[in-house]
Amino acid sequence: MWGDDMDEFLQEINATVYIKWILLQNGKDGLVIKADLHDNNTIIIENDVVTGKIIFYGNAIFEEELTDRQTNDKIFYLHFQLTYLNHAVELFKEMINCAKEVTNRPSVQVLLCCSGGLTTTLFAYRMQELAKLENLPYEIEATGYSRLFEIANEYDIILLAPQVGYMLPQAKRRLPCKEVLVIPAKVFATNDFSGALKLVSNWYQNKEEMPNEHE
Repeated sequence: MWGDDMDEFLQEINATVYIKWILLQNGKDGLVIKADLHDNNTIIIENDVVTGKIIFYGNAIFEEELTDRQTNDKIFYLHFQLTYLNHAVELFKEMINCAKEVTNRPSVQVLLCCSGGLTTTLFAYRMQELAKLENLPYEIEATGYSRLFEIANEYDIILLAPQVGYMLPQAKRRLPCKEVLVIPAKVFATNDFSGALKLVSNWYQNKEEMPNEHE
């Protein structure tokens, strides 16, 4: 019986040490790690790309999770009872590695194109503002069709304004390695910047899923 009591005592000591150690990781790897002001048993972990928390339920039981701010997908989740401190530390490091992978993913270069570039310049600017608010890793610029083929290789996806949508076949023919789409007239004409961003997000998500389809 004494052995069981001692094991429980050591578990609680290790849990306390583990919590204090986690809080000491604040600022490392570009992550804010802090105690939740409203819940003493919760630790918040976040940056501009991911958000997460570690919850201590007592009895050395922990729940750890991370969410991708862009997709709202849960990218890490564990529920476990701490037995060995070193093991818990390794699990925490795995969670941080997941956060780093998502944080360091390459940004998507987006180019909007219309006949002269003036119409899409403001549209691109508003899209960029919204992308930042939604923590989307997009860099969005605009150009006129006359310069499209000079700079297209610098971008991942090209969105044609509906006014030049009839040029889509030519653009696809001259840029076979690039994704070229036409912004729907309703999206462009109503300044539906969210709808335009969804075109990019859908393409990006399908691109990320493609390798899994061939496994």
